[in-house]
Amino acid sequence: MNCLRNLLKILVLTILLACTYTSSVLADVILPGQSPVEYCFQIANINKYPNYIFVASIGVPWKPNSRDNRIVRQNECLSLKYIAEAEIYAVTKNQVKPEDIITNNQGEKFKNFNSQKLTLIPTTNKIHNLRALPTEYGVKKVVDILEIVAIQPTSLDLRFKEVVYTFNQGDSETKIYQTQHERPLPSLKQSVSFLNLTIPGFSIIGMMLVYRNLKGFRKRNLS
Repeated sequence: MNCLRNLLKILVLTILLACTYTSSVLADVILPGQSPVEYCFQIANINKYPNYIFVASIGVPWKPNSRDNRIVRQNECLSLKYIAEAEIYAVTKNQVKPEDIITNNQGEKFKNFNSQKLTLIPTTNKIHNLRALPTEYGVKKVVDILEIVAIQPTSLDLRFKEVVYTFNQGDSETKIYQTQHERPLPSLKQSVSFLNLTIPGFSIIGMMLVYRNLKGFRKRNLS
């Protein structure tokens, strides 16, 4: 009986591990017809709130132990990798000691983020990584720009303001958010390639040569 229970436990554990692995693999797959893009986000008006420090808690939703934190500065664009998401918090500067903040190769962060949680002011908005877009858009990089609307003792009102698309050719386009969490799509660019120019060109030349030969053939027949 004990042997059967152990086998059932092993089976359940194996299924759970397989489901977790499959979910992460599927979430990391780029579908056919899509191309990978670089993604980052920034908060545009941090300098309007000089009495606060803003921190992003970044990690994979179903892996709590994977979370890390980064302090967000004015105009700094924070990248999200793979299937990560970010939650933004505010904290008043007078509740933070200099030794609470450390610096590593990725930037500034809280030394012990969990110990700061009681003093953090959360926002309801989560920022999700954008890994790919349809290839037809020709987008290389996507930057979400957010702005702080208000800070209350128990809530941070942070909203998506606009998104900047940078295309493979180097030009960029800014789109305004009309609805939160509904990112406006970039405009379709008419990409002009060498083949797009040469194939119609050769077709026109071919038609001219055929017309010229037919014209010469008719003249010879009439004479």
